[in-house]
Amino acid sequence: MYTVIENALILTGKPGGVIENGSVVVDRGRIAEVSDSPVPSTGEVNRIDATGCTVTPGLFNMHDHIARKKLRISDKATTYRAQADILMRQPLPFLALHSAANILAQLRSGVTHIRDYGLPGSTGIQTARAVKQGVIPGPTILAGGDPICITGGHASNWGAMEADGPVGVMTAVRKQINAGALVLKFMGSGGLGTYPEEDPGIPELTPEELTAGISEAHKFGKRTATHAYSTQAILNAVRAGTGTIEHGAFLDEEAVAAMVERGTGLVPTLSSVIAIAFQHRLVGNDDMYKRILEDIVGPHMESVRMAWNAGVPIATGTDTSGEVVEELELITEATGAPIIDVLRCATATAAELADVESHTGTLEPGKTADIVIAEGDLLKEGWQVLRRPRTVFKDGISYSGEAMPLGVRLGQRNGLYD
Repeated sequence: MYTVIENALILTGKPGGVIENGSVVVDRGRIAEVSDSPVPSTGEVNRIDATGCTVTPGLFNMHDHIARKKLRISDKATTYRAQADILMRQPLPFLALHSAANILAQLRSGVTHIRDYGLPGSTGIQTARAVKQGVIPGPTILAGGDPICITGGHASNWGAMEADGPVGVMTAVRKQINAGALVLKFMGSGGLGTYPEEDPGIPELTPEELTAGISEAHKFGKRTATHAYSTQAILNAVRAGTGTIEHGAFLDEEAVAAMVERGTGLVPTLSSVIAIAFQHRLVGNDDMYKRILEDIVGPHMESVRMAWNAGVPIATGTDTSGEVVEELELITEATGAPIIDVLRCATATAAELADVESHTGTLEPGKTADIVIAEGDLLKEGWQVLRRPRTVFKDGISYSGEAMPLGVRLGQRNGLYD
């Protein structure tokens, strides 16, 4: 039996790819046809009437920590850092179950691919294995093992692998690949989760260390990503050949030009960065809330605008505290770009940066049937439509849709903490 999704607004993920009142045919886990006209029956068929709905490719979350993401409403009494510290002290079996719950929730919200950066990496790698072998349902997980940092560097207290010197970083890369990592993440600067004790503006891994580690990863055919907030850390990573910059809060014209020249992507994780500020607000740290908004979030939004205008490939990623639809909203706010173009950040562009565009990321015949059916007209009603997923297809298997809980920022706006 094959499936026909019909009478829908179809957004294919390709440039300008809009089909009014179209149909998508799914057969044996793949897209057999995308049509702007009704599809006649030729045998046993399951027809889905998607009148009033938007159909898109499955969404990508290109920066996550599936063992750390919290689905419940944020704790009113503790900061993001305190919550992360508590969670990271939990036994690995608990974190594995936490991961399974997180990925199923994301799948039902429309996310069909996740790039996971560990902490702990073994949980992400084994969860990816469980999904691939059909043990548990979930998105395809591109597991990155644990990030590589300098001794005492960002996330060292949360399980990142410490390494010093080019040889040490190369050794760490080999260890992560041996453990099953498909993508290698490098900590190029300090981070925001431990701000202000840790300064995200300070470069950490040196240019020589980054070059050695990234080259070693590429030698073995692995993708690379570098956590970098400061301008110098971004430049170090881009010049070393990283595939993507994670966060990239302080871009300047030189950094943007370097990214364009080398085809480096940006995964800004705006929804998570802003969530850290709003968590401070929730627990009464108003000064820190304002400080992060002014010192980090403001420049970060401007960096995304600069990157977009220059043609840097941008992809959605949520980190620990964000959510894909909110990420799309914030990228739209930062860039002023049309929804049809920004949607590609969560579909085609993300697939290209993940090196899986040959079989997913757009709705085209022959590609894997990773599809979202959401209630409403996305182009007219905006991103809220993606918070009304009706059905999600992963590899042609259908799951009932359910929106992700609102994050701490939108939760406060919607009175969830009153």
